[in-house]
Amino acid sequence: MAHVNKLDVLSHVSKGTPVGELFRSVWLPALLSSQLPEPGCAPVRLKLLGEELVAFRNGKGEVGIVQANCAHRLAPLFYGRVEQEGIRCSYHGWLYNASGDCLEMKNTADQSICKKVKLTAYKAQEKADIVWVFMGSGEPPSLPQFPWIDLPKSQRNATVWIQESNWLQGMEGELDSSHVSILHTNPATMATSPVHRPYSAVDITPKLFAKDTSIGVIGIARRNADEKFYWRVSQFMAPCFSSIPSADFPVGGRAFIPIDDHNTYTWDFNYYLKGDLPEAFLDYIGKGLAFPPDSVYEPYRLNTGAIIDTFVPVRTQRNNYMIDRKGASLSSPSGIHGLNDQDRAMQEGMLALPGTEGRIVDREKEFLLATDIAIVRSRRRLLEYVKSEESLAKFREIVKDGSAYAVVPLDVVSELGEMDEFLERHHGELMPGNTAEPAAA
Repeated sequence: MAHVNKLDVLSHVSKGTPVGELFRSVWLPALLSSQLPEPGCAPVRLKLLGEELVAFRNGKGEVGIVQANCAHRLAPLFYGRVEQEGIRCSYHGWLYNASGDCLEMKNTADQSICKKVKLTAYKAQEKADIVWVFMGSGEPPSLPQFPWIDLPKSQRNATVWIQESNWLQGMEGELDSSHVSILHTNPATMATSPVHRPYSAVDITPKLFAKDTSIGVIGIARRNADEKFYWRVSQFMAPCFSSIPSADFPVGGRAFIPIDDHNTYTWDFNYYLKGDLPEAFLDYIGKGLAFPPDSVYEPYRLNTGAIIDTFVPVRTQRNNYMIDRKGASLSSPSGIHGLNDQDRAMQEGMLALPGTEGRIVDREKEFLLATDIAIVRSRRRLLEYVKSEESLAKFREIVKDGSAYAVVPLDVVSELGEMDEFLERHHGELMPGNTAEPAAA
């Protein structure tokens, strides 16, 4: 019998898998509203949690997300015509609305058959210029109440692109604070990402901590800061969301939404509470130096065969991420251009489990250190959420009103050097509006 890696359960997201059901418990970002710019525009091919889907905006402006293929002969709806009431298959003229109901069949006189046909369809809503989808059954929870979700458009932005690896490889990078001082810092100039203070370049061996919260884990890095301490606290919110601190730039965060077991939509969210997004920030990300990477919106054939319409990075494994080994990068000794390009080069090339087409890392071969405490804790947390029907039901109750996601990261220089004392002082800042205390270490 083949050896089974118990951590591998975290990588699989199709319907009926433990982690797949966890993802189907919350609203997920599916696509940017700008990908469906007007009523009746071209549909968008998606794949989410292993399911091939098509999104469309009907003539009334309503968004539908339904299975990608017509129920009749399974022809692709992408090549159909978007009409006032829905999307019509070009093969035999079957018309479907946003709920997946068949409204008309052009190749039969007996229209009563329509009542027997229904596509798989998922609830969709738009908020913060994002189309959100709920792929679970029953009544959906409220949208996650992220701190940015109700801000004016000028104070927030969202972007998305494809990562050619399992979702967890990207997510775990969010809780790996020690790599910032190495992968993203140029030792020749001591230049690092502008979301960090200079201490991240000076102290490359931070002390790492982790604490459970009701919704996930907080990952904590403490660096020396002259006679004080530089604290950076990141939030991991199950199943796949992060919030990352910033010294002065807008606060950032990501979502790693599984396309399938082998590919990921990486979302980046930024927000600025002081006012409009700063020009310096917009210039920085516009050069592909951070998130998103330089990318092109185009049809993309997945290694699993499906075609999706998405933003594809310019720098990939196929061109070695355009590495310049003479060190042309402003931020990294690797010679790879931008922060996300650097991250993807590490995460997409990890040693993979046999039979996973190079996309799922073999975690049993890792040699973990104390600096990986937040990663280990997040894995345990995910396994706790999906260990039984009861634990999953408890998670769903936690996220029901969306307030569990109303948490923020923290970037502080403090005289305090003890973690518990530091967290006690700053609890109200980390969890505004969220009364759940961090769990015991």
